[in-house]
Amino acid sequence: MLEWNDKYEIGDAEIDAQHQELFSRINKFVTTTEKAGETTCSASLCQFTREHFAHEENLMQRINYSAMVDHVAQHNELIARLDQISSGVAKDTVDKAFWKSFISDWLVSHIAVYDSRLAAALQQQP
Repeated sequence: MLEWNDKYEIGDAEIDAQHQELFSRINKFVTTTEKAGETTCSASLCQFTREHFAHEENLMQRINYSAMVDHVAQHNELIARLDQISSGVAKDTVDKAFWKSFISDWLVSHIAVYDSRLAAALQQQP
């Protein structure tokens, strides 16, 4: 299980809540054992991730965030990977242990680096 830890908080309550929800959806996907559940959880994870990224990207646009291009590139990388997961679920070839490790590492790193920088920029806004 991927466990939320307060050290992942970036100081923006809405983004922090969304990150916690991402952790929850990742865990649901990883622990689901039936194909129908995997399909549902994978779709739910993909949809929520897109919504979360749209929220962050709207914030970046609103403040004219200077690192937006790099941050959005990171988002696009994960979306492409989540599409691979969905494809693997559909073909019954998904390696959930690999994907759990990848997503966990990616998400924790992304929060620590990219989202922390975004939060700092948001806090400097009047």
